[in-house]
This record gives sequence, structure tokens and C-alpha cells, in this order.
Amino acid sequence: MTSGEIHLVCLDPTVGDEIRKTRPVVIVNAGDHKHLRLAIVVPVTQWRSKWDRNSFFVTADPKPRHGLDRKLAIDCFQIRALSHDRFVRRLGRLNAEEMDRVKTALALILDVETEHCRLL
Repeated sequence: MTSGEIHLVCLDPTVGDEIRKTRPVVIVNAGDHKHLRLAIVVPVTQWRSKWDRNSFFVTADPKPRHGLDRKLAIDCFQIRALSHDRFVRRLGRLNAEEMDRVKTALALILDVETEHCRLL
């Protein structure tokens, strides 16, 4: 599992307004770290025009490499860590430009400026 891959995962059980059910997610971390069987992801949902001006939704038109057949709405506000046990199967992947838009949305949500980032 690597950054930019789209996987189908089971998000249940959930609480409150958390995005639920079995759905696609985009992996945003580089892969396994320190032997944790966790991936940091953002969920993918069906696009709705009411989200057009919302900076934490990243859109992408359907492409064969995504493994999905409709316009994507990547909900970067609902970032979460998931156990690898929730993963059902790999569907596809985003390209570099699409991942850059996801990273930009995450930086805005988390109030992170790139000049403050450094390798530990």
C-alpha cells in the first residue's frame, strides 16, 4: 500500500457524522511505518455540486486508472488511520497532479505550511 492508491475498505462501525459503509479511500501516507499495520486515508464519495466551492473536497473525473466509474469527491476533512484489516481490495490510483491537490487540501485543513515540515 502506497500513497495515491485507491482501495475499497470497510469503514463501519462509525459514530456521528463519520463517513460510513464500504467505500473507496485514497491512501495518503507512504506505506508501513514502524511496523504498524495502519494506513492514513481520506474517503472517496460521490460528487455533489454543493461541494464545488469547498476547499477540503478534491474532485477528479473518472479514469480507468482510478478503478471507479464516476466523478470522485475526495473528502480530505475526514482523514483517518485505518487498520490494514479493513482493506478489501485495491481499485486503482491517482496521478501525481491529483495527489498534489489532495496534499494541498490536507495542508489547508491541518494548517500546515511546507516550510515548517522537515524530516525527523
